[in-house]
Amino acid sequence: MTVWSLKQSVLLCLSSGLLWSFSPSSLWGNQYPSDFPKKKPSLKPRGFIENLGQMADARLKNSKLKAIVSALWVYYGLPPSKLAGFYYALPTLGYLEYGGFYPRGRSQKISDAFVQFIEKRGGKVLLNQRVTEILVQDQAAVGVTTADGKIYSGGAVISNANAYDTFHTMMKPQPELTEYVTRMKQFSVSLSSFQIFLGLKKDLIHELGIKDTEVFYETSYDAEASYRASRHAEVENGGYGMMLYNNLYAGYSLKSKNTLTIMTLQGYDYWQKYEADYFSNKKEAYRAEKERIANVLIDKVEQTLLPGLRKAIAVKEIGTPLTNVRYTGNYRGAIYGWDQTLDNSGPQRLPHATPVKNLYLAGAWTQPGHGYGGVIGSGLQCFGEIMKRWEG
Repeated sequence: MTVWSLKQSVLLCLSSGLLWSFSPSSLWGNQYPSDFPKKKPSLKPRGFIENLGQMADARLKNSKLKAIVSALWVYYGLPPSKLAGFYYALPTLGYLEYGGFYPRGRSQKISDAFVQFIEKRGGKVLLNQRVTEILVQDQAAVGVTTADGKIYSGGAVISNANAYDTFHTMMKPQPELTEYVTRMKQFSVSLSSFQIFLGLKKDLIHELGIKDTEVFYETSYDAEASYRASRHAEVENGGYGMMLYNNLYAGYSLKSKNTLTIMTLQGYDYWQKYEADYFSNKKEAYRAEKERIANVLIDKVEQTLLPGLRKAIAVKEIGTPLTNVRYTGNYRGAIYGWDQTLDNSGPQRLPHATPVKNLYLAGAWTQPGHGYGGVIGSGLQCFGEIMKRWEG
């Protein structure tokens, strides 16, 4: 089967799972809206009541084809048996039909563009200002306090921090939040990640004739087994994802050099035994383990795709789930917020508005979910809801 026909087969399978036509762009243009169930509630797509595995099982018999159709589950952090079918289908349809895009000049350019947009319109972006408390008066959010004791007041507080800490550590107990917080306890937190950032002293990618930018390597067609291996950091039995940045555009790295990352999903529980020492700066055992895992992954990449990789390495940095906690503040180092299960996706996911008046959520932990497209859309949706409330 050619790549083209395989792509069309995947589109057809996912489209039929959502009870859409082969070309949903005829309805929505180039976008697959996260508020689909709100706009078309009468259609009740099967993807909203089936996980990805059920969608595939109902339409495909060949187990290998099921694995190929579901291969991008790693982008969503859950295997087919747990991942909400529609949440896989919507962005995957868009990706297969219209392609993927990268910001020229690295992802920092996206953040820089937002800052420029805000400041041109009279706003201010403050960096290195950790919020320690959300101030609540008469059951309404009125501002925030930062670590250096400054208070910022406002008519609305939008938390882009993780939802767990927003309500558990960033505000005093609120009686009206009891049922809300109890509901959150039922949600599972997504996996974290283990990443190796490499700078190569030679243009190994060009020498080997590799033209792809993104590569996924799996050890089997069993996504469920891969997920279990990821949860327990069993890198010997799992696969990896790799990004080859120099194939994005010429000049990404210095001449005759390469930049790449090796990444795998990982559960936080495996690293929790190092947590206390890590944040006490007693990292000997932690560093030894992250080096061990990194060496396993580097060897695997060298054996499967990039012969000569190890000798070409000039710069190496390693990030673990604990690194994610340190730099992002996300609960348990989660890279996807809450898991996108059927009971926590679409209209079931935490809404932007909260039981605390004037307190809103934006980002991966609320609607519609994670990823650049998800969180940017989340911010726009949240802003729209605030504007409607104020106009009303």
